[in-house]
Amino acid sequence: MNPVLSAATSILAAEGSGDGGFAPPSVEHSFFFDRLSDGSVIASVKAMVLLVLGVILIIAFFLASARKAAVMPSKMQFAGESMYGFVRNGIAIEVLGGTAGKKWAGFLASMFTFVLVLNLWGIIPFAQMPVNGHFAIPVMLAALVWVVYNAVGIKKHGFLGYLKLQTVIPGVMPAMHILLIPIEFLSNILLRPFTLAVRLFANMFAGHMLIGVAATGTIFLLQQGGVGYALFVLPAAASIFLVFFELLICALQAYVFTLLTAIYLEGSLADSH
Repeated sequence: MNPVLSAATSILAAEGSGDGGFAPPSVEHSFFFDRLSDGSVIASVKAMVLLVLGVILIIAFFLASARKAAVMPSKMQFAGESMYGFVRNGIAIEVLGGTAGKKWAGFLASMFTFVLVLNLWGIIPFAQMPVNGHFAIPVMLAALVWVVYNAVGIKKHGFLGYLKLQTVIPGVMPAMHILLIPIEFLSNILLRPFTLAVRLFANMFAGHMLIGVAATGTIFLLQQGGVGYALFVLPAAASIFLVFFELLICALQAYVFTLLTAIYLEGSLADSH
């Protein structure tokens, strides 16, 4: 079988019921480990296993890329420098400027790589679960970003100065502040982490389920036999397309999350609204 199709269809290949019947795609099988034979559930472990493994792989990758740094870089060194350089030059310096961008490049590069790896688990055989498809993980990342950019802003401007920076729009009629200050406070202080988390979670959750539905359609038609042997090619082709499309979404969502983090940092460090 084509390895791409195998990666897509095996997401739900084991979803048949105990009597050999067909079971439709479900959140439980797509995002969690199956139940053990004694009925106990180890569902909560899967996301944490992949998260920890992702961290280990990231650390190992950057250590290996920097272990034998040379003027003429090896392939590993080139890959590590390219990853860091992309975030440093394309996001950090572009958004925050030269001085601040270089200061925050490491944090932003770590954020980008971390989000990307957790997203990519969704299309990697045998793992096949985007860790960011669990809402708790994007919430954790968004909360971290929220704490960092607010702390940076308060440190630079003071608490009241930072609050004024985030809520008061200069040059507006005084009467309009009655309406605008609550809106700006809600938007800049309260809703940013929520929208940051939901955007990442929703894209990864929906993409994974789409692949699961297409893959399960392939399995279902093959199990039916007869005309199913002629029609299974349609969901199979959709599975292959969606896997490649999901690869693009994984990278795009990591980029967007990191870009918004840089924008929020820039807004906290700016001297005006």
